Amino acid sequence: MADQKKESLEKAPVEELKWWIDRGPVKEREKRTQLGRGIIEKRVYEMLKDYSQEQAVRNVVDINTKLLKEHDPAPSQWKYHSLGVGTYPGKRLNKIKAMLQLPPGARGLLIDAGYSLRALITGDPVGETLVDINFTEAPSVDYWVGGELVEERLFPNLDEALKKLQRSLARYLNPPDSTGQ
Repeated sequence: MADQKKESLEKAPVEELKWWIDRGPVKEREKRTQLGRGIIEKRVYEMLKDYSQEQAVRNVVDINTKLLKEHDPAPSQWKYHSLGVGTYPGKRLNKIKAMLQLPPGARGLLIDAGYSLRALITGDPVGETLVDINFTEAPSVDYWVGGELVEERLFPNLDEALKKLQRSLARYLNPPDSTGQ
């Protein structure tokens, strides 16, 4: 049974295995791909057709760890990095830093993209556990352990995100070990 399932997955077109491809009825997909396709849509479709999700995940994890090591925030300290495309509102930035206190020994990097702010927070060793918070209109958090995505959460607004993250940040960075301690 398992061999049949594996064999059918191997024979499936690559697009059928990808989450970002529309999985509506085949006839509907064919209609939509033929109609209303502009130059940009065709180019994006061609670029993503053979896109490897696994490689994308590795790239994100590698970039996060690289940024943290490059900026080398001291334990219990925030470092700031601007992408040079604008400045995140100072009042909101200060609110985030004030409400999102780093647990003892944690290190934080704030990445300012103007319209949004990303907070990368890690414990020791750097990058082993990683909380990646994206402060946009609808903030989100990704929690990584050993390069594997463990949890994703969305929040309706900044205040709700800060309130929930304030209580759970230490738990993310100091998960109980396998012995339950």
